[in-house]
Amino acid sequence: MRQLGPGAGSGQAEVEPCPSRRGDPGQVDNTVGRDPAVPMLLMRRAVLADAQGAASLLHDVPVSPGRVADLIRQRGVFILADLTLPLSARPVAAAVVCYDRAAGTAQLVGIGVLASVRRRGLGRRLLTGVLMFLRAEGFERVYACADFFSAGASLLASAGFADDGSAAQPAGRRRFALML
Repeated sequence: MRQLGPGAGSGQAEVEPCPSRRGDPGQVDNTVGRDPAVPMLLMRRAVLADAQGAASLLHDVPVSPGRVADLIRQRGVFILADLTLPLSARPVAAAVVCYDRAAGTAQLVGIGVLASVRRRGLGRRLLTGVLMFLRAEGFERVYACADFFSAGASLLASAGFADDGSAAQPAGRRRFALML
């Protein structure tokens, strides 16, 4: 500890941080526990400039590219954007949600993740962000459909969704529900 000020009697002292280990410079390592291959990401609502990138990620979701653009205008498309790239860069994940504000419900239509970054938790990260947004907006329930034994159903179950017991949807899909 060193004294500050013009004289030793100023009453102020400067404290230098002590390293926790010998040879530790005292710097914070913000990469611990984070996969360096996964960039810093931000969940945000898509804008019309994101329509083509979002539509390409959602090719397995039953929503046409034109409908994706309409849903962007209705603020129902969310993306994970790589903060290390320009705003014009293609998103790494996208989700589509349709709203029924009067009933306080939302329908998660689908989630798509860029193939090169799949299996790294990005779908879960996007889903969590979308659910937090819906909760903050006052929605009470969210529905989603998926094949019962698929990766999509596993993702929904990990987020708290449960089979709502309704009749099977087209192509053997099941309807899942989550109370917010």
